[in-house]
Amino acid sequence: MLRENVEEKVFYNALNLASEGNFALITAFQKRFHSFKKAWSANIGPATFPDARFELTTIEKVSAKRKEIDPEKEWQKLINLNVRLIFATDKNYPKLLKEINDPPLALYQLGEYDEQRPRIAVVGTRRLTTYGKSVAEKLSKELAQLQITIVSGLASGIDTCGHLTALEEKSETIAVLGSGLDNIFPSSNKKLAERITKQGALISEYALGAPPLKHHFPARNRIVSGLSLGTLVIEAPLKSGSLITSRLALEQNREVFAVPGSILSKNSEGANELIKSGAKLISCVEDILIELNLPLPDHSPISINNLTEEEELLLKIIKNSEQPLSVDAIISQSQMEAADVNQNLTFLELKNLIKFDAGGYRFKF
Repeated sequence: MLRENVEEKVFYNALNLASEGNFALITAFQKRFHSFKKAWSANIGPATFPDARFELTTIEKVSAKRKEIDPEKEWQKLINLNVRLIFATDKNYPKLLKEINDPPLALYQLGEYDEQRPRIAVVGTRRLTTYGKSVAEKLSKELAQLQITIVSGLASGIDTCGHLTALEEKSETIAVLGSGLDNIFPSSNKKLAERITKQGALISEYALGAPPLKHHFPARNRIVSGLSLGTLVIEAPLKSGSLITSRLALEQNREVFAVPGSILSKNSEGANELIKSGAKLISCVEDILIELNLPLPDHSPISINNLTEEEELLLKIIKNSEQPLSVDAIISQSQMEAADVNQNLTFLELKNLIKFDAGGYRFKF
């Protein structure tokens, strides 16, 4: 079985190369032949995929490319570079990524990361301002110190800032590429990529040698968000790949966080628009942790200590409810005066312990 799995990977890699990353075609091969090895040696033509709409030139190109590719030699290149190919059916395929609607058939991975650690995507503009850099460094540093893995796309700007900060904090980071793992883009981040492989991982769905084509990056972004519990957007103009990532995160039922910026800055228009559309406004790392139900740091200013008896009573009532509780329900259960309940609910909100949601109050942790 193990040898059979390796053989399938050898020919999957070869088909990826021959089709130049045409994953719709590779999926069609899989459905038609139930084996990448069989697909590689099969006679293919227009009648091969009667239910799929592939241009004849596309199929002919793959057929011709097969003659130029030696699957075993190409596989050896992966071995020589210590690159692993992980199928979606493998146990070590990322669990969160498997949950999205269109997970990659396979991932190329160089380096290692701890699958048990929570992961947050940190994305934003390539042309960051001093403000954006400061915010990215601050939040990435605090996330990294909490052993939360930073996921990003190795682009210039916010992406680079997130990766570098994680490395400086001796934490893990994952860079998802829109090219082959041996074709780092931008080239100015080659040294950064090398550092990441020693303290995290480079990941791509594209075979070695694949160029950083424009259409690769929106597809890459779904992996960035798909690997993560939530996506944090720091500085993004309205026309930004970061907004694509945030949209994909929402489609994947993941949280979207955005840092507000100046209304005078083009770089902040995208993040501000996200907040207007319902993204969680982030002013400190605790905002992220609370939304994701992750433990707060010991030094956090948000604490359930030093509460008054009335606050403790109301907090207990709210915590024990499976649904948000209305003020009337809280008054009824607490047997407190309405004015006292409203006053103490305000104090609990200011302490960031409860939140008004869906017509009632709920515990934020």
